[in-house]
Amino acid sequence: MNTWLWPVLLMLTGLFLAILELFFVSHGILTFLSLCAVVGAIATGFMYSTGLGVALLLVSVFGIPAFVILAVYLWPKTPVGKRVMLPPPQVEACLPDNPKLRELRSLVGRVGKTKSPMLPAGVVVIDGRSYDAVSDGFPIEADQWVRVVNVFGSWITVRKLEEGEQPVDQKPEQQPGENWREKPIDEIGLDPFATA
Repeated sequence: MNTWLWPVLLMLTGLFLAILELFFVSHGILTFLSLCAVVGAIATGFMYSTGLGVALLLVSVFGIPAFVILAVYLWPKTPVGKRVMLPPPQVEACLPDNPKLRELRSLVGRVGKTKSPMLPAGVVVIDGRSYDAVSDGFPIEADQWVRVVNVFGSWITVRKLEEGEQPVDQKPEQQPGENWREKPIDEIGLDPFATA
C-alpha cells in the first residue's frame, strides 16, 4: 500500500466524522476525533510530500467548512432531513385566535358610520355596536359611511365610501331567528320573571 493513501484515508475519515456530528449528539467527541483525523492527515501528508501536505491543508481549511455549510443547507431537503426536521409553521397557525378576533374578522366587508372624526383612529358603529377603528390613510369626518377593509390585531381598518357608492352592507345572509338574540324570549325558553 502506498504511503500517500494513509493521509487521504485519514482526511476522508475526518470528513465522515464531521458528517456524523451533524446527525448525532456526541457532546463534541466526534468533532474532536474528526479534528484529530484531519490534523493526522495533514501531518502524514507532509511526511509523504510537501505537495500532498499543502493540498490536504487547503482541503481542510477551505473544503471542510464549505462541505459542512453545504451539508447543513442541503440536509433538510433530503428525505431523511424532511422526516427529522420540523416543517415551518403556517402563517394561520401563528395568528392568535379567540372569539373577539373571529368576530372582528367577520366584519370585513361590512358597512358602518363613524361616530367620531378619524384622524386616523376613531370609533365606528356597525349594527349598533361601537368598534375601535383606524382609517386606511385619509382622515374621515364624523357621521360618514365607511366599509371595513381589514383587521389588524384588535383594530379594524375602514375606508370611506365613494360618492356614488351605496352604503349596502355585505354581511353574509342570515335566516331570521337564526341568531338567539333575534329570537323572541318565549322561543329561547328564558323567563325573566321566574324566581330561583
